[in-house]
Amino acid sequence: MISFLFSLFHTRKAPSHQPDPADPLFFVGTWEYVDHRNRVHQIEIGPDLKLLIDGKDMSAKVSLLTRYELSYVDKFGYKLEIRGNEARPIKFYDESENYTYDLKSANATKKLE
Repeated sequence: MISFLFSLFHTRKAPSHQPDPADPLFFVGTWEYVDHRNRVHQIEIGPDLKLLIDGKDMSAKVSLLTRYELSYVDKFGYKLEIRGNEARPIKFYDESENYTYDLKSANATKKLE
């Protein structure tokens, strides 16, 4: 009797789909982008997710890490986002300039020279 009542009020939980866990090492590397003034800049993300732009420590704090997005907040409160696809990081968004830039591997550029 108790098991019957229990089955009336208890529904089995459907297995929840767990999203793929974020791999912080996906974002590690050196990337380049060309800004709207046609200047080349370099972004470096270390294994500890420390962010350097043009060799300068941005003192930015990680605010979000998902499978395809790494977001920082810089010391002025602006958002800096690195977005990726299945293969690699492909976009850099700088909230202070309200621009999104295409990223390419800095290593690929050096091989072409």
